[in-house]
Parts: sequence; C-alpha cells; structure tokens
Amino acid sequence: MNYDEEEDILSLSMERKIKASIDIGDFIIDIDHNDFVAGIEIINASKNLNILREQLENLKKVSMTITYKPNYVYILLIMKFEDKEKDVSIPLTIDLGHNEVTSENTQFAIA
Repeated sequence: MNYDEEEDILSLSMERKIKASIDIGDFIIDIDHNDFVAGIEIINASKNLNILREQLENLKKVSMTITYKPNYVYILLIMKFEDKEKDVSIPLTIDLGHNEVTSENTQFAIA
C-alpha cells in the first residue's frame, strides 16, 4: 500500500506478476496472468474516494474484497484510519472472463 500525497495517488498491489493494466478514468486496474485483479491505482484519490488528503496521509490499513461476476467486477475497500473506518465501493463493468461468481480478500497495511 502506498499513498503519494504530492500526486494524490493511492496504490494497492498484491505483488503478483501483471499481464495487463486497464485504465478506467482515474482508476488503473492491474490484471494478473489468471485474469484476477492484482492491484489498483487510484489517481486523484482524495476526490475519487471523497476523503481528505490529510486523512489519506494517515491511512493505516486497507482491506480489499473483490467479487468477480460475468461481465462485472466489484471492489470494496475498507479503509482504516486512526479514529475511524470508511467503506468505498468501486463497481466496474469489465469482463475478465469469469463465468462464475468468485471472491477474494486482501489486507494492506503501512509498515
């Protein structure tokens, strides 16, 4: 997990080899060789997530749950700050070739 406060970019990566990146506006979705999301980069993060830059600078932990459906990927970020938690939903209409509903959960934290 990395937040670049100068550029206002939040990056979450599962450290998998990336096959492709899909740009959807201010969201860049990295796809691994098994057609699963390997990471996400959010440009203009404070605006797109509706969170102040100062809060993003103090982000402690993020849980990312990804649900794959045919023609649809749903990403839920649960962002934990020192004194509160915020849920952010990112519905994406992209087809990654998944014919059945599957889900995965990953935790990110500041070292």
